[in-house]
Amino acid sequence: MNVTFKQLSIFVSIARYGTLTQAAEALFMTKGAVSQALAELENQLGVRLFDRQRARLHINHEGRKLLPVADELLARLSGIEQLFGDRVPEMRLQVGCTRTIGSYVLPDMLQAFDRENGCLPGVVIGNSQEIGNMIHRFDIDMALVEGAVSDPYLVCESWVEDEMVIVAGRHHPLAREKSVTFGRLSRERWLLREPGSSSRAFFDNQLALYLDNPRVSLSLNASDAILSCVYNNLGLTFISSRMLGQPLYAGHFVTLDPGKRFLRRFTMCYHRDKYISPTLGKWLQFCRTWCMT
Repeated sequence: MNVTFKQLSIFVSIARYGTLTQAAEALFMTKGAVSQALAELENQLGVRLFDRQRARLHINHEGRKLLPVADELLARLSGIEQLFGDRVPEMRLQVGCTRTIGSYVLPDMLQAFDRENGCLPGVVIGNSQEIGNMIHRFDIDMALVEGAVSDPYLVCESWVEDEMVIVAGRHHPLAREKSVTFGRLSRERWLLREPGSSSRAFFDNQLALYLDNPRVSLSLNASDAILSCVYNNLGLTFISSRMLGQPLYAGHFVTLDPGKRFLRRFTMCYHRDKYISPTLGKWLQFCRTWCMT
């Protein structure tokens, strides 16, 4: 058996993109060359790594066994290249974040990390469902997500505390109230993040339990768009208090007090089979230290 790093790189790219065409484009190769390399790898291993469905290739059980091993070997090869390559700092790391963290927490983290190390990781931002899928496909090395995670394939660490708050525009009738009842809130329109996001799940599993059939009038995947709608008195929203700390939003919104606080924890996680390279280890330790500052 003579499995090459090139074959493993092509295999990982196909697993990531799901088609030969997209994998070839990402690798700057022809589709035929990618197809041939995959066929040679499968012949050497004596198994099929993907299930074919028209133009799509879906990684199967055998492919999922190979994926963490291929990911580790490629990471180790990258480490060797960095040891004996040029001395320009380079962060070969992909970090996934859910949108609130990516927009309102990560920028400060990146500033501190760059100041200490002179380099930055790659960043992918999506909702919890999207980020979870990326971890399972080994598209990203680790993730910072909102809320708790219950997935047997992930290693998770409780990270930063966050508070979710009920927000109205400053000209909303409820903005003048010192406190509001859940009964009153039940009669309002709600403008929320899309299903599949951690913020929406937290609303459904926490605040919604105190409301009588809450009316979700609008679901969007962009918090800025939601706040713009709230500013125009189209309804209330339920967001991280960290968002209101941004100078852009100062004075435009009011936090409503229902007599109860809604606290959650951000989570740091990575796949249980993920190889902890020196680069990934450095980032994980930075995250642990940063959350204590």
